[in-house]
Amino acid sequence: MQLPGWPPFPPRCAPLISRRFWRALGAVSLVACGAVNAQPSAAQPTAQPAESASSPRAWQTPAVRQQAQGFLQRWRSGALAALDDAALLATFRELPPEVLATAIEAGTRQHEGFEIWMQRQERIDGSWNERPFLNHIKFRQQPRQVYMAWLPGGPKAGQEILYDARRRPDALYGHLGGAFNVMSIWTPLDGRLARQNSNHTVLDLSPRFVADVVSSEWQRYRDEGRSARADRIELAQVGGQRTVALTWSPGAGPPAHYAARTRICLNLRQPWVLQAEAWDAAGEIQERILFEKVVPTAFTDADFDPGHASYRF
Repeated sequence: MQLPGWPPFPPRCAPLISRRFWRALGAVSLVACGAVNAQPSAAQPTAQPAESASSPRAWQTPAVRQQAQGFLQRWRSGALAALDDAALLATFRELPPEVLATAIEAGTRQHEGFEIWMQRQERIDGSWNERPFLNHIKFRQQPRQVYMAWLPGGPKAGQEILYDARRRPDALYGHLGGAFNVMSIWTPLDGRLARQNSNHTVLDLSPRFVADVVSSEWQRYRDEGRSARADRIELAQVGGQRTVALTWSPGAGPPAHYAARTRICLNLRQPWVLQAEAWDAAGEIQERILFEKVVPTAFTDADFDPGHASYRF
């Protein structure tokens, strides 16, 4: 579907970008930023797409959902943040894991759109990026649309991408930053360079994805006949905030579990995760995602139009 404001789509059977163009850009290509899809290796975290967890699971009974809504109400009201350290830890240690997973999921699903400021680090082909990517993201669930910009102070500053499932579900539209911003181009969502440079897709950029990972992990524990209660529950300072940090250490990584060890730090001011981290079986960190600021937002199609006055497509 061709809509106003977007460039013509190339035929699906034709290369989106010439090989010569990719060779010229080399390592500084748009997809090398790590924003698009990768096929994870055996040591890398993997998770279900967000859509797969949209329906209630068998263990999310009416009683569980009712308890989760009550807990979520306390979370949103600030009652959890008002607890002292001992009471806060006791609350989470006593909370049934299925209620926690359902509450985290419900907290993110009450909004169709988020404006996000994120720091992201990832281990790709054995290399950890010490300098985190700094991103500004506009994420809309229905229709699935994403705008993402790389901010000053982080790698690849000045780059932008747009994704709109209605216009091109298999591709991104974007441009490089700085002197390399000579043109905006279409690039495959799951192209070769993307697979070499990212463990996640551009669709995995909101707190909803992390919530789905938590629910999926709980289901895996349940399938194995194990308790899904976190192995460790503690308080941690993240981004200047007091958080409740929950660590699961199933021992096995993908495909049995998302990672050999996963830790989420809960934002006590908003009902979702503030930071998510994952390690492999050798104890090497594989990813760290910090949601510095998340603002529920009602977006329109204009927010995902390359002709937007604030964008540089």
